[in-house]
Amino acid sequence: MNDDTTRTTTTATALLLVSAFLIAALVIFQAGNIPARTAHAGDAVSGSEGFTLLTVSSGFGKDARPYEFCYVIDNHDEMLYVYEIPQASDKRIVLRYGTPLPSLFTQARGGS
Repeated sequence: MNDDTTRTTTTATALLLVSAFLIAALVIFQAGNIPARTAHAGDAVSGSEGFTLLTVSSGFGKDARPYEFCYVIDNHDEMLYVYEIPQASDKRIVLRYGTPLPSLFTQARGGS
């Protein structure tokens, strides 16, 4: 190999190493800016295997992180359950209400 080829190879290697370190630094910097995961689903609806879940704000809590209700419809047992998620940091949910769906629809139609 002559001196020009060696110099070109050394320069290319140096540029690749500098680029690799720069990209690694940017990845680490951006990873620090990723927001933490929260339990707030923001009016999400999901259904699978006979269950439907809906989350909505309860109107309580801070504007940025309101408390939420989680409505669960069990199609197998025809039940509606309402859970409250008071604070995501507590990692707990509280059952607030449960009722059979047929009786709920009967009441909504004005029946007894």
